[in-house]
Amino acid sequence: MKKIIGATFLTLVLGGIVFVSCKKSSTDEPQAQPMTQEDKLMVTAAGFNSNWSEKTIDGNYLIEGDILLSKTQLQEMAGVAPANELIVANEEHYRTTNLVNTGGGVRVITVRLGSGFPAHYSTGLDQALARYNGLGLNVQFQRVSSGGEIVITGANLGRSGGGCILGQAAGFPTNGNPSAGFTLSTTKCATQYLNTADKADEVIAHEMGHCIGFRHTDYMNRASCGQNSNEGAAGVGAVWITGTPTTVAGNFNSWMMACTNGSPVFGPEDILALQTIY
Repeated sequence: MKKIIGATFLTLVLGGIVFVSCKKSSTDEPQAQPMTQEDKLMVTAAGFNSNWSEKTIDGNYLIEGDILLSKTQLQEMAGVAPANELIVANEEHYRTTNLVNTGGGVRVITVRLGSGFPAHYSTGLDQALARYNGLGLNVQFQRVSSGGEIVITGANLGRSGGGCILGQAAGFPTNGNPSAGFTLSTTKCATQYLNTADKADEVIAHEMGHCIGFRHTDYMNRASCGQNSNEGAAGVGAVWITGTPTTVAGNFNSWMMACTNGSPVFGPEDILALQTIY
């Protein structure tokens, strides 16, 4: 994706403009805290690239630009070493070792959009849910007006790595349940990008992908952001999804690329990845 979104955040790169889901210069962004050597060692021990992480003002850790993890979560990951981690990649599809437990059937996951969003965000959410539900997966999504297993909130996410952060997931599945939700950025650079239902659909679908266990397609090199930085396999794993490409020629698009391509569409490989896992 060309935006940085995240349990991880989404970054957007379009026509030379970089949105780090996404990223872009902005004067209304919160300040990060400096990463100490201890912080970096903890991030590395959890299996992430400490060069692609930062400490937020509230003491949490922003990983890959759109995944927000607490110190406790990182410490727990540092003790996990799944045997099926694969550290080989160009732009294939990857999942974590933590997935949503469907109990062998179809699991309905409730999703709620918080208050304060423009009307087209609501339309975008409906579109994203319909796209997922149209694939016949063993996870189906149902929108609710209260409660919700996945809750979408808004906050000033600022920027990271030179781009405007558009969204930020609250981690990956735990104990068989989806991540509790994600945040859509309210910064000027983010709202300037998220100005249509299709753009909101695109970012929402990406963050939902993290919530149900998908890593960035280009986690190894963040090619969609024009970078060469391996996000790391982490304690949650980076498991190649059988049947998805292992080599890619030309401009490869995916709903789980680290930086957005501006398109709310599941490509053939995206559909294969989703239907293989769920």
